[in-house]
Amino acid sequence: MSVYVLDSHGILYQNFHALPAMSGPGGEPVGAVYGFARDLFTLLLKHKPDRLFCAFDMHGETFRHSLYPPYKANRSAMPDDLRPQIDFARELLEAFRVVPLGLAGYEADDIMATIARLAGERGEDCTLVTADKDCRQLITRNVSLFNLRKQQRYSFAELKADWGVTPEQVVDFQAMCGDPTDNIPGIPLIGPKLASQLLEQFGSLDNILANVDQISGAKRKENIRNARETVELGRKLVTLDPHVPIAIDWDAATFKGVDAPALLTLFRRFGFKSLIDRVAEIVGEKGEGKGEKEERAGDSTIARSRSLFDEPEEKSNPKEKG
Repeated sequence: MSVYVLDSHGILYQNFHALPAMSGPGGEPVGAVYGFARDLFTLLLKHKPDRLFCAFDMHGETFRHSLYPPYKANRSAMPDDLRPQIDFARELLEAFRVVPLGLAGYEADDIMATIARLAGERGEDCTLVTADKDCRQLITRNVSLFNLRKQQRYSFAELKADWGVTPEQVVDFQAMCGDPTDNIPGIPLIGPKLASQLLEQFGSLDNILANVDQISGAKRKENIRNARETVELGRKLVTLDPHVPIAIDWDAATFKGVDAPALLTLFRRFGFKSLIDRVAEIVGEKGEGKGEKEERAGDSTIARSRSLFDEPEEKSNPKEKG
């Protein structure tokens, strides 16, 4: 069985920055949710996951803020035009019959880490649909990442080529380099290249801290010694929690087909066009599971709706979160 988990906020942010401003018939912003819907169709029709979850960040602080109050303090607030589209995306998932998951105090990355762990225990392959670099620590023989924008899978070889480390070394690598985006301090003057070299030489951050005298450069030694507490904190902040106390309904996540009438209702409400035909396409592949009468009703609605809406043109170079 193949399990896919979407980084919902990350994908919505990508689409928000990739697509031009788009308003529905009622004047509400819908560009990000249009892209989100299009991505769901592509994923379901092209990659055909057996199970599909969507992980969400919840409003409010997480356990990482209790460890380090300035965590993510550098981030700007969510754009006003994106905020209502989070709820629109949840409505969309209900019509797609896809399970959304989120828990206060935890991030979507922690939800993905938990599902990845559980999928491994079940002997199922897990694909994390995200561009977030924190998730690189989750790569295993049965867990890989997938970048929707690039349509590229990311695993051991890609990680080695990018950072020169193994998945087991990702947390140490990130703790040493720090992350300005999340306001995580690292070791001064230690960038990706040097962090990779030190981890190749010593194997782990613990071994680096235990063998500072063997590291060349007086200033470098001083920086590492002085940053011991800082880098230990950074390691805690970047480590994803694979034991989020959330119920996982594996049967509900098994994709059995969309609710076509509900999707078409949303598409009329939001003012989409090309996605109408995608509903017909996915109905043809999966059926609706709600009886032939409803399938015929859904198909006739599709035929009536094809020429009603306009769709946006996509910008080049989408901005990725993570």
